[in-house]
Amino acid sequence: MSLQTTLPYFARPDLLESVTRLLLSGANVTLFAPRRHGKTSFVRYDLLPALHEAGWFAARIDLWRNRENPELGLVEGLEAVAYATPPRSALMRPMNLSSLRATFKVPGVDIQGNWSPATGPTPHPEASLENRLANALHLIAERGTHSLVALDEFQALASKGSDNFVAAFRTVLQDVEGRLSVFFTGSSRDGLMRLFNRSRAPLFRSAESLTLPNLGDAFVDSRADYLDEVAGVKVDRDALKLFFPRLCYTPLFLNEIVRIMLVRGTADLDAAVREWYRAKFDDEYAHWFAALQDVESAVMVWLATSGQKTVYSEEAREAMRQYIEADAVPTTSRVQTAIRRLTGEQALEPTGVNGEYEISDQGLQIVLSNAVNQDLFKTCGSRRAA
Repeated sequence: MSLQTTLPYFARPDLLESVTRLLLSGANVTLFAPRRHGKTSFVRYDLLPALHEAGWFAARIDLWRNRENPELGLVEGLEAVAYATPPRSALMRPMNLSSLRATFKVPGVDIQGNWSPATGPTPHPEASLENRLANALHLIAERGTHSLVALDEFQALASKGSDNFVAAFRTVLQDVEGRLSVFFTGSSRDGLMRLFNRSRAPLFRSAESLTLPNLGDAFVDSRADYLDEVAGVKVDRDALKLFFPRLCYTPLFLNEIVRIMLVRGTADLDAAVREWYRAKFDDEYAHWFAALQDVESAVMVWLATSGQKTVYSEEAREAMRQYIEADAVPTTSRVQTAIRRLTGEQALEPTGVNGEYEISDQGLQIVLSNAVNQDLFKTCGSRRAA
């Protein structure tokens, strides 16, 4: 359902100016935004091309390319960048913009320019991850006048088991300071905070933190313009602008709804929204939601529909009892068990306030809170209780 290859990218020149100003000052940068708000697109289509044009070497690595082992995923991504062979012209001057956006053939790794797979030395198979990490970063730092690595979903390294690896990463970054910059992105504010708070090296403390700003009316107008230009569909722009906040300002979701109107050839926004809600639930969440235990599903529905973040209050537990149609209110320990499992699956994350949580995936939050699907969720809850 993703439309990134169909709808035109909406550039963010103001954000690009802020980020490049910080990078040119010598700072590393951390950019936070919920999933699907356009962090990766900004890196791919704004940041990397701009830095490449300025003569920097720039690459992006997605730490979610190996969620089970993000340390290995990061090292393999860095090695794909470090051992790639540059075109001869890149050794003397920045490449022409027409040849930007070539993608290195490794999932989750993008390199700006026409780079080829490694033909020279490769990492020793018995080397430790920390040594491979250091060698790769040092090679990348030597790529040009200055190098940048953008690390998507950096909070993947937030687990306590990654402490030694993160410490080694900090040490190498200090060694290449002044030659290599890092652009961290993350969709979990809690994960990033835990990672950076444990990482006390000056290089982490000096990273400048930014929050991805929400897109506004100009973005909505660009989608309406696209509908009109491509299909002659004249959507109600004011209605579209009023609806965008209900999508938590998520550009991908608005693109998906615009795509429905484009395919249908109709400007009926309400019909497109209903179809989007149903398809979103059926395609992405129905199987997962149906597999939840009764209190787990009740916790999710409570957080999505109540407007509150607390899960242990009497009001919250009474609402959960009504949802699962149980005789007794769920005990605090049962709710705690559900919370533990849901946070472990990254469906929920703590807000930083004791006993308060929020749904990690805004798409799930939106679909669960949508009245169109409430009867379906009630049926699921009753079936589990039975």
